[in-house]
Amino acid sequence: MAEAEVGDDVFDDDPTVRRLEEEVAALLGKEAAVFVPTGCMGNEIAVATSTRRGDAILLERDSHLVYHEGEAITELLGRRFRFLHGDRGRIAPEQVARPPAGPEPIGLVSVEQTQNWGSGAIYPLARLQGVRQAARAGGLPVHLDGARLWNASAATGIDPAEYAACADTVMTCFSKALGAPMGSAVSGSAAQIAEARRMRALFGGAMRQVGIVAAGALHALRHHRDRLPEDHARARRLALAIAEIPGLRIDPERVETNIVIAEVEGGEALLPRFMERLEAEGVKVLDFGGPGCFRAVTHLDVDDAALERAIAAMRSAAGAALAR
Repeated sequence: MAEAEVGDDVFDDDPTVRRLEEEVAALLGKEAAVFVPTGCMGNEIAVATSTRRGDAILLERDSHLVYHEGEAITELLGRRFRFLHGDRGRIAPEQVARPPAGPEPIGLVSVEQTQNWGSGAIYPLARLQGVRQAARAGGLPVHLDGARLWNASAATGIDPAEYAACADTVMTCFSKALGAPMGSAVSGSAAQIAEARRMRALFGGAMRQVGIVAAGALHALRHHRDRLPEDHARARRLALAIAEIPGLRIDPERVETNIVIAEVEGGEALLPRFMERLEAEGVKVLDFGGPGCFRAVTHLDVDDAALERAIAAMRSAAGAALAR
């Protein structure tokens, strides 16, 4: 990063940014890509380029677009949501073919790979292909929130481009599983990405000598994807350990990638105590997924020794919370 060759990305002449955009577009089988500071902005830009004011977005109710981009999409862009109830956050082709009625015209179908609120559930490729086919039959574009697309590919062995082929636009993160300091990209056709650059400026995301951080994203893209199965194995070990801790509940079979969502017996009343005790022992988790539930994520900064410390801290914290 310190040695990155930089230019001015506002004028599309930062060589490191351009190299990153070209490589991620090629990996996903798309014509072009644009670098953005955050995944949230990437999703918002993709929505803005694919829909018109007053359109509805057809998506699963527990989507990242709803929880984190919802206000920008509804208040700033003037779009609306049409909710579907899926399997661990994953919708089915027949739901897209027969969407629920609503006052606004549907302008976009959005899917998420992997599904955050589904404990990192992977969309099967055949289902994504079916969603794409159903959307196309209805004349609708598809956006793939692929913040953790790299995880899905690492877990299944399916090339990222095969997943990306199921969508017109794809947002991918470099700061999630890949561990870059910041950054995401939106990929799609050359025409869509030209419009996405204009929308990025509208959202205040036009940056100058951003090759400094793009270099970190480029390094992560090139070197950190192959190690993702290590995170998945550690997440599985964590889930199996949690299942054996009195006072905690989890179904380890639901853990497919690097996200572990578990529940503290006693629900909302005991969760704050559990989390306070965990943090006192140097382990942070997130209140997430429902009453009494918390989320833990494995990543490249968590090695085997750190995982064992986390498991020991959970045993201790669960015992202390139940005792109180």
